[in-house]
Amino acid sequence: MTQTDAVPALLLPFEGGRCQSEAFVRQRARAIRERLAAAGLARFVQGDDTMVDLICRTSPQAGPDTIGPVAEWLLWLFPLDDLCEEIFAEGGLVPAEASNLATRLTATALPAAVATGMSEFCADVTARMSPGWANQFRQDMDSYLLHAMRCAGMSTEDDLPALDEFLALRREEGAAKPTIDLVEVAVRTDLPEQFRSSPAWRHLRDVCADVLTWTNDVYSYQKERHVGNRFNLVDVLVRHDRLPEHDARVRAVDMTNEKVQEFAARAAELVHSREFSALDGQERSGVFRCVRGMEHWMRGQYEWFVIASPARYRVLPRG
Repeated sequence: MTQTDAVPALLLPFEGGRCQSEAFVRQRARAIRERLAAAGLARFVQGDDTMVDLICRTSPQAGPDTIGPVAEWLLWLFPLDDLCEEIFAEGGLVPAEASNLATRLTATALPAAVATGMSEFCADVTARMSPGWANQFRQDMDSYLLHAMRCAGMSTEDDLPALDEFLALRREEGAAKPTIDLVEVAVRTDLPEQFRSSPAWRHLRDVCADVLTWTNDVYSYQKERHVGNRFNLVDVLVRHDRLPEHDARVRAVDMTNEKVQEFAARAAELVHSREFSALDGQERSGVFRCVRGMEHWMRGQYEWFVIASPARYRVLPRG
């Protein structure tokens, strides 16, 4: 990669870290890999080292009792996401509404191994949390699945929506929202419903989701383009802003850095909100742990791309 082609660095002023339960995470990665391989789905399996690195980098606050759901989510999410792309890329049937979509999809559209794995994960994680959290998680899962199916066919340059529409779609389609929901599980808190549904908290979560999805696009778009999928921020900027590829990547990085700054500003303002003021000391501590958890996710995913350089996102030379 030449300097001209190099991706500019993101500016993420958050502390990194690593979960200490690596042996447990590795055991779960191996078990799910073997389960998928036995079902003839080995092509959807990521390497154990790759997945362990991602899980441990993004959830350093999690302990042996809370890292399990995070690990299960990510280990099933990769094949789930790939399968949605494969099943619906050719214009397959897309439900008209999202009511209980996750349950219906995992029960009918996916291979049994993935359907069962996702169902078991959802049952386990929702049983750990309050009904309010469970409802939020199911809504975010449904929205992710619906958008993933609808956007699977948006793979050509001419299909790409305008920037504002793309950003709204990408926030829902990128699985960032259910991922952020799991921060509460990882850091051992269950936020009061009134606070979780407050505009200040929802806006902060949306900003974090944007950083996660845009970071993914900056580092994965070449591989996606290689397989014919242009539904990513860089290609949208190339298409609609008429930018050369390198300039589009620079602009995507600038946009992401601006979102990072917005996250920091909104997090600082959060303590002055009416909803935060109404919390007791333990609840406020949970909010701070969740904010730190989102920061760890943004930092950890970025480090995973630039340090681990996962093979999933490399473009192999044509033979």
